[in-house]
Amino acid sequence: MTLLSWNEYVRLALTYAEFTQNEDEGWTVEVPVLPGCVTWGESRAEAALMAEDAVHGWLVTALRFGDEIPLIDGYSLGYIDDGNGMEVAHAEVSA
Repeated sequence: MTLLSWNEYVRLALTYAEFTQNEDEGWTVEVPVLPGCVTWGESRAEAALMAEDAVHGWLVTALRFGDEIPLIDGYSLGYIDDGNGMEVAHAEVSA
């Protein structure tokens, strides 16, 4: 298992994003590696931005409530316990 920084994990999760054009010309996007992570946008570009925001929100919520962060292709989000029982993601940047 390899640990990834927050941004690396988000980018990896987004590679699994599935876009579907709706009948109303809007777009739905699901990130199936993060169960329940679904959003939408009026355009495909807006849906892509919303998907990134949804992944961030999914991770913050999971960490806040102690939910498991899934492995993606053998990679895990690197995070630590801050001593107050709350898990905090590393802010490291890899070269």
